[in-house]
Amino acid sequence: MSYTRERELFIARVTAEGLPFGNAQLLLRYATTINRLAELACSSEAADRDRIPCPAATTYTRAIKGERRELPRKPNGPCLCDDYPAGSHAAGRHSDIPRITLQDYRAEQRAKKAVPAGWTVITEGDPRGCTLRIIPPSYAERNAGKDRFNLDAIGVPAGPSGLRF
Repeated sequence: MSYTRERELFIARVTAEGLPFGNAQLLLRYATTINRLAELACSSEAADRDRIPCPAATTYTRAIKGERRELPRKPNGPCLCDDYPAGSHAAGRHSDIPRITLQDYRAEQRAKKAVPAGWTVITEGDPRGCTLRIIPPSYAERNAGKDRFNLDAIGVPAGPSGLRF
């Protein structure tokens, strides 16, 4: 099925559920962004090498005149780093994260703001399917008792990423 047809079916389905048309267009844009970031994270070593401090870190290391120094820093988000080695978060240490992880987190937060209260946004990191799915409030009854991986949801189609490897 072509992207144009998938997009039109998605818009028809979610507007029938009560999502405003403008919000549906925003979700389509965010789905393309999240899918592109998932493709880059899966297939690019450069995406993993470009690292930044964890947003929750209160210090960062910087080389000043040949010396490595710990400098204070204001936390500006949640912890996105792995707890490696185990217990490092309890000790207040955070590791560097790939920049693409922070970009993906921010895109997910924008998608959550685009849906009204009662709607749920689910993202997945596998670019082979829908990386962004939404669950309208009317699906609550049919999703009762199901785990996170078997929920009925509406997949937001992603546009062509244009990436060439």
